[in-house]
Amino acid sequence: MNNKITTIAFKRLEKLLEGIEKPGRYVNNEVGIKSKPLDYLKNNPQTVKVCLVFPDSYEVGMSNLGIQILYNAVNKCQYATAERAFAPWTDFESVLRETGTALFSLENRISLADFELIGFNAAHEMLYTNILNIIDLSGLKVRHDERQNIFPLICAGGSSVFNPLPLSKFMDFIVVGDGEEVIIEILKTIKDFKAEYIIPRTLQRTNGNKEKYPEQAYAEKNPAKSVINNDIKRKLLLKLSGLEGVFVPRFYKINYTQQGTISGFEFSDAVPAVVKKATVKDFENTVTAGIPVIPNIRTVHDRLNIEIMRGCSRGCRFCQAGFTYRPVRQKSLEKLYVESAEGLEKTGYDEISFTSLSSSDYRGISELVEKVLAAERLNRISVSMPSLRLDSFTLGLAKLIQSGRRTGVTFAPEAGSQKLRDIIKKDFTEEDLLNSITLALREGWEKIKLYFMIGLPFETEDDVYAIPDLVRKIIAIAKTVLSGRSIGRLTLGVSINAFCPKPFTPFQWHGQEDVESLKHKFGIISSRMPKKFVKLHWTSPYKSAVECAMSRGDSRTADVIEYAWKSGAKFDNWTDFFDHSTWEESFLKAGLDMTFYTTRNYNENEVLPWDIIDNGINKSFFLKEYRAAKCI
Repeated sequence: MNNKITTIAFKRLEKLLEGIEKPGRYVNNEVGIKSKPLDYLKNNPQTVKVCLVFPDSYEVGMSNLGIQILYNAVNKCQYATAERAFAPWTDFESVLRETGTALFSLENRISLADFELIGFNAAHEMLYTNILNIIDLSGLKVRHDERQNIFPLICAGGSSVFNPLPLSKFMDFIVVGDGEEVIIEILKTIKDFKAEYIIPRTLQRTNGNKEKYPEQAYAEKNPAKSVINNDIKRKLLLKLSGLEGVFVPRFYKINYTQQGTISGFEFSDAVPAVVKKATVKDFENTVTAGIPVIPNIRTVHDRLNIEIMRGCSRGCRFCQAGFTYRPVRQKSLEKLYVESAEGLEKTGYDEISFTSLSSSDYRGISELVEKVLAAERLNRISVSMPSLRLDSFTLGLAKLIQSGRRTGVTFAPEAGSQKLRDIIKKDFTEEDLLNSITLALREGWEKIKLYFMIGLPFETEDDVYAIPDLVRKIIAIAKTVLSGRSIGRLTLGVSINAFCPKPFTPFQWHGQEDVESLKHKFGIISSRMPKKFVKLHWTSPYKSAVECAMSRGDSRTADVIEYAWKSGAKFDNWTDFFDHSTWEESFLKAGLDMTFYTTRNYNENEVLPWDIIDNGINKSFFLKEYRAAKCI
């Protein structure tokens, strides 16, 4: 209940960082810091302190556009401040634990436990154990019902929480949908709550004032601090539950059948029966990342990221983001040009990425690229678009992108055969693909990445054989298009991933293929794939199985996450750290069968864990699309 601010002195930080790999991960003073200074926070206790946490390494987290947008949004708010934290690498974690030092933020090196709000970006399911590890490193209990103090509240948002149940035992609340507007409503609610409950108590203790503060009458009857705090915290969480996109797990009970499926949800009358996702309606004028914070060290994506569009109308049946981030919204060319030019000038980046789920579908994309590349005040830069659609990739666009400094180009055919592309609703033909790659080769691209999935619904072995066959056709085209010297530099990066059924997609009912079958199919691809020109990569099907179980999980899988974390699981998305046996043992400890969540086809009439969320698309639409896929 107090307003203490515990910080780490720089001299102590220097001592902690002795011998640590990449100390730039943990120091502040980056260019572009927007947080309010420490003296301001001490003199203005009403300020709501937020720590935005990306639960992976600094290099990964600083490449995430979402955390930069929220960082800018909060720090524009007069009564709030945002600082950042990331998952410490194992060497620094050891130092923190050995010295009894709680994890702290970068900007003012404030202990995370002294913030009013800790917000995690749960960008994907393999970050869950890192989230628990960071909570523990902060000196806090990982389960929300064991945290007796009112603050900090701990929440999560991001792509993986559209099914909020796997994290439900750890979070005070979960934000589903677009975060940049609802976070301001959350902060206002916390600010008003502090003004009513917290600040009067602080002033009373400071001034010796004997006037009763609002909860004192209750406290006289219920002297146990935990009882007082829980009652007041409940009032705050009830207010938060009234905001669009905010799911407060403690107000809901999930009931299960004897077969292990969900029979229904119970909830308090004071909270919504179904939580509607938060949606930014005025995307043109919503807050952006602004001039982003420039990292101290090289990051995974070391470039300026500009979001040009949100949502996708294509409707690929496997793609969660295409449905969860609807409706499609795009910004004006004029605003994007100003944002791009200002960002490039003030950050010094020489590469800009126009990001969206389908960047080449942006109306006016060629004009935008041409205008940015032609700006006299900008030095020679390169443009990348990580999500190019094969049927909207034109010669004009190819020439424009390649007129800057050369980068690679990425396409996602997803399937090798036309029938399977029709089933997943990837609406382009093999001719479209080969024509696009021909254009790219003619314009000088020598590095091309191709993404495929195996284990897709209704896939046959013929569909698997079609993947290396398609790559062979691409190589044959390259040999006719490229000169003798250029063909020697040709690199085709072929990435194979296992299909994972995701919530809020037509394939959400379809089970994932078992690990042995996936390994067999990859063996087929590997044995038939040309060795020359091709760099073949695939994601472990064991890791894909855990991702799937978490993606389709319910509140009981929270126990699995906790068991896995206690057994040492962390950085599960990193190949060197992921240990499938740990997860298998954790499912057994929780009394659960992983295949119940992975390979099982969910019944079409079954209550799904994510039915507690209103994504804005009727469930009957997904079912209609699923049945249509079966008939192809």
